[in-house]
Amino acid sequence: MSTHQEPSGRGLPLVVQVAGDIAPGGEIIGLQVERSEQGPVNLYIRTEDVKYLVSLLLNLGCEAKRRQAPPKVDAPPTEAIPLPLDAINVGQSDGHQPFLLLEVGITSLMFMVSPTCLEQVGQTMLTLSARSSVAPS
Repeated sequence: MSTHQEPSGRGLPLVVQVAGDIAPGGEIIGLQVERSEQGPVNLYIRTEDVKYLVSLLLNLGCEAKRRQAPPKVDAPPTEAIPLPLDAINVGQSDGHQPFLLLEVGITSLMFMVSPTCLEQVGQTMLTLSARSSVAPS
């Protein structure tokens, strides 16, 4: 993470770096959060609670993006951190809304998608799987 200045001048301490570790048995995840102008804070999260923290942060990030001005056309692409995907499930909610369920480690994330988006994802997956299944001659 990088250091950011609070635009409103309120001087809130912002996160400048996060480091983490896992307990030997895998039951607890420790985070050391370093903040601007203040000392570090140690947080310990039960492994089964990670999904709630991840979901909360993703929801807050979506709302924050919604409140921001649209990006400039020549803005650089968003940085993404590659994560090991354990499973992908496709389904339909009780209200007939298609969804993708992604499992990363112990966290499951459900994304509601439009039928058009789901069709595009399906077509891309079919195309990529056809390429990878063709054996060289």
